[in-house]
Amino acid sequence: TVAEDESIYVVQERGFSKSEKIEVDVFLTTKVNPKFVGYMGMGLSAALHLRENFAIELNTTIPYTLQAFYSDLVYEVFTYEDLAPQKVDLKVMNYAGSANLQFSALYGKLSFYSFLLDYDLYVLAGVGIAQTLQSCFPTNQDGCSEEFDVGRGLREQEEFTDVWKVTGNIGGGLRFFFSDFMGVRFEIRDIVYSDRDIQDNETSTDIRNNLMFSSGVSFLF
Repeated sequence: TVAEDESIYVVQERGFSKSEKIEVDVFLTTKVNPKFVGYMGMGLSAALHLRENFAIELNTTIPYTLQAFYSDLVYEVFTYEDLAPQKVDLKVMNYAGSANLQFSALYGKLSFYSFLLDYDLYVLAGVGIAQTLQSCFPTNQDGCSEEFDVGRGLREQEEFTDVWKVTGNIGGGLRFFFSDFMGVRFEIRDIVYSDRDIQDNETSTDIRNNLMFSSGVSFLF
């Protein structure tokens, strides 16, 4: 009787290499911890892969696509409890961009029937900028929408330094490449900055953590 072949066949080489290539990613992003303010939007990133496990990345939301919304908790406390979060907690981010370093801590390949998938698990860290808008309190003010909203509209703060923030970026993700040209990417990124709100001689401050989940399509050139 001939024994069944129980050999394990290993693909010795990666099917697709990222080294010395540019990866362009188009992604959708949303906030995963919207205690008061949540976001939905689109973005772009470009990463230069200096080595298979190391890259320099530029990441940006597409202007005017990052839309903010208030959580149910905010509406409930406004409507039923006659109180509100700190004013700084209702400021919204309408743009974010950063420069980051990526390190692929784990990378390899998967064989799925006749398909060979390259993957890597990466971490990232970097710095960037964010633009924020201030909620109007407690009544409509110049530059604000007449439509009812929790913040009764949004506007830029009078002090320029309160419009733009320096941010820290830290996170990680998982990417799969189906060919030497196209793949998909899933990522968690925390955008952190110090914020303040000054209205009616009242100042409130906070450290804002915007934990964003992104998924998109990647292209290698």
